[in-house]
Amino acid sequence: MAFESLAKVKELQERLVTRMTNMRKRAEHGIAQAMAIVEVNGGLAAWGYANERWGDPPKDDPSGYREVKVMGIPADLTAGLALIGMAMFGGLGKYDEHGLNLGNASTGAFSYRLGAEAGRRAAAKATTTSGEPAQMTTGQRGQYGGRMHHVEYAPAP
Repeated sequence: MAFESLAKVKELQERLVTRMTNMRKRAEHGIAQAMAIVEVNGGLAAWGYANERWGDPPKDDPSGYREVKVMGIPADLTAGLALIGMAMFGGLGKYDEHGLNLGNASTGAFSYRLGAEAGRRAAAKATTTSGEPAQMTTGQRGQYGGRMHHVEYAPAP
C-alpha cells in the first residue's frame, strides 16, 4: 500500500511540474509580446518627440513636421535601417529581436512623416465641388500647422 501512495504522489508531482512549466512558457510569451509593444511604441514616441523638439521644418512647407537630419539624411531612417540590418544578420546576438523592434519603430517614424507630408500635399491639391482648392483656412490651423479640434457641448438643461 505504501508503494501505491508513493506512486500517486510521484505522479501528482510530475503533473504539477508539467503544469508549472506550461504556465511559465505562456507567461514568458506574453511578456515578450508586451516588451515588443513597449519597444515599438516607445521608440515611435521618442522619435516623434526628438523630431519635433530638435528637428528643422521642411523648406517647402514651414508648417510641416520637423525632422532631425544628420548630414542631410533623416536620423530616424538611418538609425532604423542600421538596427534592422544588424538584427537581420545577427549583429546583436541574443538581442536581435529588440534591435528589430527598435529598428521598426525608427523606420515607422520616418514612414509616418513621409505619409503625412504626402497626404498634406494631396489635400492641398484636392478640389471642392465648386472647383476651388480645398485648403484649410488659417483659423482652422493650430499653432504648429496641425488641425484644430473643436468640441461642442450641448447647452445645460
